[in-house]
Amino acid sequence: MYDKTKFIYVGLDLHKEQHTAVIMDCFNEKLGEITFQNKPSEFGKLITKCKKYCMDDKGIVFALENSYGYGRALAAWLIERNYIVKDVNPALSYAYHKSVPQYKKNNSYDAQCVARVAINELNKLPNAMPEDMYWTLSQLVNRKANLKTHHIRLKNQLHEQVCVAYPSYKQFFQDSGRPTALYFWEHYPSPRLLRGKTVEELAEELIPVSHNQFSTRKCQKILDAVKADGDTTRDYQPERDEITRGLVRDVRHYVA
Repeated sequence: MYDKTKFIYVGLDLHKEQHTAVIMDCFNEKLGEITFQNKPSEFGKLITKCKKYCMDDKGIVFALENSYGYGRALAAWLIERNYIVKDVNPALSYAYHKSVPQYKKNNSYDAQCVARVAINELNKLPNAMPEDMYWTLSQLVNRKANLKTHHIRLKNQLHEQVCVAYPSYKQFFQDSGRPTALYFWEHYPSPRLLRGKTVEELAEELIPVSHNQFSTRKCQKILDAVKADGDTTRDYQPERDEITRGLVRDVRHYVA
């Protein structure tokens, strides 16, 4: 259990580019304030400011509302220097916001509310623990999820293009993002480029690309479906073909 009278309290309002810190004593009296940039070379300014109020060898309690987001770098920096760093649930500081009628929201008052939570809930607040291993793992998971989402978005955009040029393409390519399908869209983004192409010539191209999974029969199916669809060529077709080719390159990039 901490003796609250032996500390000063620093509440921080955290942002991407800069932080605002409000320094208070155990009686909820504001002692000082500082705004500094969110980078390690600036963090020392916070310590220098706080030590001006550390009378009678008082310790410092730092309270961060977002110690795993914008405040992660600062939290890790403080912990490495053996300071007490508390993680404040936003719901707690919001409760202090509401306790003041018609308050004007600003960075200074936000930081003050966080400091008040630290003062009144000191022995209940969890310590901030921004461990690099868990943070890195979460970044990897987020990265994988973002890549998957972007890949799906690109495939949907590719579908939007090819379904106009090839209304019946699902008859011969169930998945528009498979290697054989991508090869086909890249070389034949619209049926106009298939004119004069024989089944044998198309099979000679697609069978090696598909690692012998494609067949002459399947190539015949492509040409039959294209013929049954009719002429899908529209104005500015070459430009639309380039859009399809660009999407093919993008889909391949995110599969690799």
